[in-house]
Amino acid sequence: MKKVDVLIVGGGPAGSTCAYELAGKGLKVLVVDTKKKIGTPVQCAEFVPIQLTHTFGEFFPEKAISQRVYRMVHYTPWGEVVSMCSDGYVLNREVFDHHIAYLASKKGVEIMLRTRFLGFEDGVAWIENIENRKRMPVSARFVVGADGPKSKVAKLTGEHTENFLTTSQVTMPLCKNIEDLLIYFRDYIPGGYGWVFPKGKVANVGVGIDTAYNLKVTESLKMFMMELIRDGVVEEMVLKRTGGWIPADGLLAPIRGNVLLVGDAGGFCHPITGGGIANAVLSGSMAGKAILKEKPEEFEEEAIDVFESTLRRASEKRKRYMKSWDNLKEIIPKTWIAFEEYWRII
Repeated sequence: MKKVDVLIVGGGPAGSTCAYELAGKGLKVLVVDTKKKIGTPVQCAEFVPIQLTHTFGEFFPEKAISQRVYRMVHYTPWGEVVSMCSDGYVLNREVFDHHIAYLASKKGVEIMLRTRFLGFEDGVAWIENIENRKRMPVSARFVVGADGPKSKVAKLTGEHTENFLTTSQVTMPLCKNIEDLLIYFRDYIPGGYGWVFPKGKVANVGVGIDTAYNLKVTESLKMFMMELIRDGVVEEMVLKRTGGWIPADGLLAPIRGNVLLVGDAGGFCHPITGGGIANAVLSGSMAGKAILKEKPEEFEEEAIDVFESTLRRASEKRKRYMKSWDNLKEIIPKTWIAFEEYWRII
C-alpha cells in the first residue's frame, strides 16, 4: 500500500495548483492523472483575466502566453454590438498547465501519469495504471478531487454536477489579426454562444450549447464556421479539433469529510460564460492552504464566500431563462454579463 498525506486526482490547473501550494512543506503529495502529458489535449478557449497573473505570476512563463487582449466584443442576432473590458491573455494551455505541474514536481510532488482513480474501499483510495492495468491502494489523509466536470471523486462522495454544456472547438487561421475576444449569440447555438479567441495568426473557434437541446454540437460548430468563413474572419482550414464539457449547476459542497473538490470537479466553473481556468487555480490554491493548516473547513468557508453567490446566480439564470431559445433579444441581455439587465434582473 502506498501511503501519502495528500492524494490529488487530476493534474490540471486546479489539481496542480493545489499540489504547488503543498509542495516543499513536509507533506507527501501524489498527483494522478489519466493523460500522457499534463496539459494535453487542450479542451478550452484558453482565456484568463489579467488579475490571475498578479497573484500567480510564476505560473506564466513567456511561452504560456499566446496573445494579450483587452476587450470582449459581442455580436447579437438583432444587430447590436456590445463591447466590454476584458483585460487578460489567451494562453497556450498545454504550456501553462504543464508548467504548474512542473513547479510542483520540482518541489517534491510525485506525479503518476496514465493513472486513473478507481474509487474508495474501506477508507482507502484505489488507482490503476492504464497501460498495464496494475492496481494499487493508496492511503491518504486528504483526497482532492480535481478530475474535471464529470468528476468520479464527486460522484462517489455526494452531490455531483448533473447539468452540462457540451463544447466543440477548432483552431483556424485568421484572415487578419484581431485584438479582441469575439462572442456570437445565434439561434443555432442554443443555450450558449460561439467564440473566436485570437492566438496571433490563428484563433480558437468554438461553440458551447446546452445539452437540453436536440442538436449535435458539431453541427452547431459547422454552421458557426461557415458564418465566420463567409464574413472573412477565418480561413477555410482546420488545424486542430477538441471539445469537452462545462459544468452548469454551480458550486457543489466543497468538502466531504477528508475529501475536497476543486476546479470543475467542484462546480467552480461559471455556468453561463464557461470561464473556469482562473477559478480552478484559485480553488486549488485555497484547498492547498487549508490542508496545510489541517483545517479543510476553512476551504469550504472561503469557497462559499468568494464563489457561491456568483455561481448560484448564473446557474439559476441558466435554468430560468436558457431552456428555451426562441426570443433571444429578451433572453440574452438577462443572461450575459456584458448587459446591464444581467445584474439588474435575477
